[in-house]
Amino acid sequence: MPNISPKAIVERTAELADDVVVGPFAYVGPEARIGPGCVIENNATVLARTSLGARTRVFPMAVVGAAPAGGTGGECVLGEANAVREHVTIFAGADRPTRIGSHNLLMIASQIGAGAEVGDHGIFDNCTQVGAGATIEDYVRMSGFASAGDGVRVGAYAFVASYAGVEADAPPFAMLQGYPVRVRGVNSRNLKACGFEQQDIHALKSAFRELFNGRGSQVNRDALDRLSAAGDLNPCVRKLVEALRAAVEAGDADDD
Repeated sequence: MPNISPKAIVERTAELADDVVVGPFAYVGPEARIGPGCVIENNATVLARTSLGARTRVFPMAVVGAAPAGGTGGECVLGEANAVREHVTIFAGADRPTRIGSHNLLMIASQIGAGAEVGDHGIFDNCTQVGAGATIEDYVRMSGFASAGDGVRVGAYAFVASYAGVEADAPPFAMLQGYPVRVRGVNSRNLKACGFEQQDIHALKSAFRELFNGRGSQVNRDALDRLSAAGDLNPCVRKLVEALRAAVEAGDADDD
């Protein structure tokens, strides 16, 4: 049987695994599904059609499955082993579910917008914001007070510095800084920590210098065309080029 504090409210139709712990003054809504090993700490709230994967922990004053402004209901799906720290707000998606992968750390007062998609192994520092419908790929690190705007994509292994504002699709492997955001180089430290080979990191550094000319504000389209046509690209560089090509084509379509 779940270990539910007598001071908590768990609606009868909520589904809780046998070893779930729910602390005092927590609330679990009627459509929630809480997986094995999860902990809902005191004063935490789980709303909407929210599904929490195994070993996810929701800390005090966090709200998972909050309704977006002016809306009701919605769906929110979290994978396994996520830490949702104090005062975090995860909004449920109405048009599409809000999805968060596994092994993510959402730190104090960060927010995930309705319909956003977050990959695995992300770290979102205090007061970061992910906009509605945004896509954050795997192993992204966002520092305190950084933001990703509505509908944008932040590529895998990117690092977003404190107070940076990402308002357009950002490439994978990049260090992003400033408002408006600029590409400052390759996120080498994270790549090394994730086991990337040195040759891959060197290849990415060379590609970033060619693509951004050391300025980082706008991709060099001639360089992008040259790299796109190359047949022997490093696989990491190929992924970078494909992401930049997709972002450029999307931007051109918006301008038409």
